[in-house]
Amino acid sequence: MLSDKLNKTLLRTTDNYIKALEKGGILTVSDLLNHFPRDYDDRTNVLDNFSLLNIKEKNTILVKLLSINSQKTWNNKLLTKAVLEDKNGFLSEAVWFNRKYLANQLKNFENKKIIVSWKVKYAFWKVTFQSPEVETDLGKISWEIVPVYPEINYIPSKWIEWKIWLLKNAISEISEDLPEEIIKKYWFISKKDAVLKIHFPRNKQDIEKAEYRLAYGELFDINYKSIWSKFESFKQSEGKSISIKMNTELVKNILSYFPFEFTNHQKIALFQILRDMEKSHCMQRLLEWDVWTGKTAVAFVAGVHAILEAKIQVAIMAPTEILARQHFNWMQNFLLNFWINSDLLVWSLTEKQKKEAKQRLKNGTTQIVIWTHALVQEDVYFENLGFVVVDEQHRFWVRQRETLEKWFWNKSELIPHNLNMTATPIPRTLALTLYWDQDLSIISEYPKGRKEIFTKVAKDDEQRLQIENFVRAEIEKWRQVFWISPLVEESEKVDLANAINTYENLLNIFHPYKVGLLHWKMRPKEKDEIMRDFAENKIKILSSTSVVEVWVNIPNATIMCIEWAERFGLSQLHQFRWRVWRGAYQSYCYLFPSKWQYTDRLKAMEKTNNGFELAEIDLEIRWPWEVYWVRQSWVPDLKIAKLTDLELISQIREDIEELFENKKN
Repeated sequence: MLSDKLNKTLLRTTDNYIKALEKGGILTVSDLLNHFPRDYDDRTNVLDNFSLLNIKEKNTILVKLLSINSQKTWNNKLLTKAVLEDKNGFLSEAVWFNRKYLANQLKNFENKKIIVSWKVKYAFWKVTFQSPEVETDLGKISWEIVPVYPEINYIPSKWIEWKIWLLKNAISEISEDLPEEIIKKYWFISKKDAVLKIHFPRNKQDIEKAEYRLAYGELFDINYKSIWSKFESFKQSEGKSISIKMNTELVKNILSYFPFEFTNHQKIALFQILRDMEKSHCMQRLLEWDVWTGKTAVAFVAGVHAILEAKIQVAIMAPTEILARQHFNWMQNFLLNFWINSDLLVWSLTEKQKKEAKQRLKNGTTQIVIWTHALVQEDVYFENLGFVVVDEQHRFWVRQRETLEKWFWNKSELIPHNLNMTATPIPRTLALTLYWDQDLSIISEYPKGRKEIFTKVAKDDEQRLQIENFVRAEIEKWRQVFWISPLVEESEKVDLANAINTYENLLNIFHPYKVGLLHWKMRPKEKDEIMRDFAENKIKILSSTSVVEVWVNIPNATIMCIEWAERFGLSQLHQFRWRVWRGAYQSYCYLFPSKWQYTDRLKAMEKTNNGFELAEIDLEIRWPWEVYWVRQSWVPDLKIAKLTDLELISQIREDIEELFENKKN
């Protein structure tokens, strides 16, 4: 029955309701049973007096509906207001937005008793219920706990509640999804009992048991697949990856050539990487840093150590050619200290240069190569590739990364150790889930002596003018500016600021200073020329789209201005902002929202420079796959579990790894 398709006979309903369910992705009996309540009305304790309300919790109260009316607000939203009276004659208010039919439905209950459930707000000397649930059947006061379901294409909770009751017998067919060892370890109830209790709870304890059991099962399923994949990778590479013993004296010697001292977090991450590379199977590690905390330096030390200690080749992959060139130029003088041969392999090289570079890789003359992913499909072979670093790894989809790793495995007799890096701060819980088959190193410690970026949200035209005057004053001091816009060209459908219009406006505002234009529609050669002129300070202001996020190290660029800032996510705004934290000068970030909206997201940008704090806020505001551009078919939507529950995720991963270790033994 679980796999049966829903129809109007089974649910005793109409074709319109079946179509609405299908649009919401509810096709089978199993789908509807897995549509879990978002909340509960505890009607074991129905209040009748406003003085007993708790503003910190959800309340259920029996009141008289004195009146209910709807009206349009100044921004054309439909506002419905109801006046409520408790048993002592005290009044309160309930408000709803855009609930078109609510006033008509409840009009017949004026001067009658109804049940209202939701949190209350106390302001302006009155109690207000904001978008509460309403029950007109007073017989339901005797119920113990009533589930409240998320609406499905305007199908209300009450309708869903009744239809799930019709399908109650199908719950007995639900099969177990956890190993017996785990069920015994935590004294878990069965999955079918958990589903039964979550839909038909007798008390709060039933809800707690069911939610914990189902949340564990959801996260277990995701993490089991991931850790299985990691152990399979270890098994396949066992004895085929070079075990590189950590030489602490050599590491100290390499670090002595740096002009700065590594932070404690950098040292910990380096130690974790080097310990992984001592094993006889390939390392699978994600190095996650906030922007400008030295991830490339750590990977570079690990690479130099591997070359000198094990005589292997190292490949470092950058997301763009300009970033590959930056890495290559920075490494040249450093590598001379150890007589290490290096090469740059990028698309813009001539065919002769590429052919010669490939030959040096094949015969082992080149020990370390910097290149871009554009050349992955090229005819490239290594003599003894033992260590691969993929920079800005979050830009590769998981399946793309798997293909990339297999490609490297086929290019040498060795299976190389893999270090993936991302400069996008991702909350630990989300990173463990998204990059499930890798061990995790996190750095959130900034170098000493760095001045925090000053961030300001412009709230009106006057403040914008003040900022523009300040920018001109900084340009006169020989500083440079990034100016970001959401779109490339003007759109008739979406009235957003765009790089081309912004470019033309900036030419007028900051005349006679030179303004450049950069966007994704330009050819690679054009982009390189623009960035080269900007790096050489020939261009003072760069009008750009979000393409600038993955580019450049311009120490002299100290100001970041962002149009329509509320259209970007916090993580992206943070990436933009840290493009101007490259030099010793004070840096500034100015946000220009449309209609001068001062949103919670923009307030957070003013409040903190910490990328991990912002990532947590972004995760709360938006769906995680939207935040990190990683919506993928193999990751199910979580019904009960939360990706912010670090304690539960860590516990589950430990349980799964213990299962695999026991199987090995």
